[in-house]
Amino acid sequence: MIKEIKRKLFHFLSLLYATGFYFMGREGILKILVPLLVVEGIVEVTRLIMPRFNGWMLSLFGNIHREAETKRISGIFWTLLGAVITIGVFRDPKIVLCALGYLVFSDAAAALVGVPLGRHKFLGKSVEGSLACFAASFLVGLAFINPLLAAASALLVTGIELLPLPWNDNFWIPILSGCFLTIFL
Repeated sequence: MIKEIKRKLFHFLSLLYATGFYFMGREGILKILVPLLVVEGIVEVTRLIMPRFNGWMLSLFGNIHREAETKRISGIFWTLLGAVITIGVFRDPKIVLCALGYLVFSDAAAALVGVPLGRHKFLGKSVEGSLACFAASFLVGLAFINPLLAAASALLVTGIELLPLPWNDNFWIPILSGCFLTIFL
């Protein structure tokens, strides 16, 4: 559980993307995030083709990676890519901030509740974690949208978290929730 807490605390750094967007605007934050994404992509590829570098990088981050990330692109890259696409594509600041809020808080709630308290499994995830994901998503949504749309988008985010989508749910959560909100706002 300590590893999961450390992982989610690191994940909360994604709040910097939303903060940068809020204070610097779309173009300002993308001037930082796009080069960062390129560097992160180079690090990921290098990590995967050079085992010693991979071991060093994984130990550098306190071994908060998931075992599956040892030999594949990490969640850091997918989270950053999802945030960059979300910020770049969606024009309504409310949608961008809401989608990034889902990315940060919903995924964290699912893991922080589901890992220690999850007893009932559905599609390989815990029902308890999914309920926490829904609750966190709903609360984030209430900060930006009406309660009915907040409930509907919370259901969507929970589904994204639950389904075994390719790559990483941290990529899909902000993008798909941004699409959903764009359609229904």
